[in-house]
Amino acid sequence: MSDDETGGVERSLGLLFGQMQGLGQQLSQVQANIKEADEKSDKSRANVHRRLDDINTRTSHLESGMQTLANEVGDMRSVTDDVKKMREQAQGAGTLGQWLIRIGGGVLAVAGWMIGVYTYLTGKPPP
Repeated sequence: MSDDETGGVERSLGLLFGQMQGLGQQLSQVQANIKEADEKSDKSRANVHRRLDDINTRTSHLESGMQTLANEVGDMRSVTDDVKKMREQAQGAGTLGQWLIRIGGGVLAVAGWMIGVYTYLTGKPPP
């Protein structure tokens, strides 16, 4: 082979070697980028899992709070029913009381009328 051919082949090999080195560097950069992306993904997933755990804890607290509230409302319902019953009884007693007052007023009116008639007929107050 001639020097020109040897120089051309060496030059071609040099260019090929340089391109291979460039590809190797690019491959190293891609691997570094993938590793960095994986680390970011791991952190992001860990953050998502932490948030899900927080939401799970808060949901559990809400459920227990709602159960407590439901129990308290159930207890209040029995008290409210008792108060309604007592109110109805008081209204019934009030109605009876009103009738008794009317009857008592009527009795007093009749007694007053009878005293007036007695005094008018006898001229003196009753004994």
